[in-house]
Amino acid sequence: MKIKHLPIALAALMLCACGGANQNQNQNQNSGNNTDPVPAQTEPYDLAFFNLKGNVKKMNNSVEFNKSGVITSVDGYNPFELEEPQRSYNEETGDFTDLEKWTRDGKGRIISQRAWEYEQIYVWEGSQIIRDTTYCEGQVWLTTYEYDKDDLLVKNTTVMCEDNGKFEFEPCGIIEFTYKEFDSHNNWTKCIVKKTDQVSNEVSDDEVTRTIEYW
Repeated sequence: MKIKHLPIALAALMLCACGGANQNQNQNQNSGNNTDPVPAQTEPYDLAFFNLKGNVKKMNNSVEFNKSGVITSVDGYNPFELEEPQRSYNEETGDFTDLEKWTRDGKGRIISQRAWEYEQIYVWEGSQIIRDTTYCEGQVWLTTYEYDKDDLLVKNTTVMCEDNGKFEFEPCGIIEFTYKEFDSHNNWTKCIVKKTDQVSNEVSDDEVTRTIEYW
């Protein structure tokens, strides 16, 4: 399983863990999107989104920040500058490439990621994400976040339901994070991710590493 930008944006992991549902865009637009691509950030929210701190320039050669800690590029493009999410198809490989549209609230916090076939909405408390909701394939996933005393994400718990207006959620999965290595800036560089599928009762572990470059 590809783990793209751990530890945030983890609902996609639970989508794979809980029955492997295909993604389908939901047109729910109640995320309070702000059209200003870079509102003044009073806190380093973009860094907090990826559980980073300090003068980070680049993470995993895929996420780039300016000297103020504001995202300038994700996977080679700026997701805040897109009018709408985009999808392209490679006829040679048969693969689709999705470009997500990201939006912020008035404080500069990332509150939604919308792709061609899904939307993920985040709720913050201060400088931490406390839950997110993902809409896709006629279903809704609700994920809550738990942190330790050092503000490291240690657990995600996800429930799911059919998008039929009843919102009768059932247990879906749990992801637990154990951090093994940190760099000199006290950002983690190696993490063990334990995923428990509460539908199939399957449990799996992944070792995730990340590289961080500083200004």
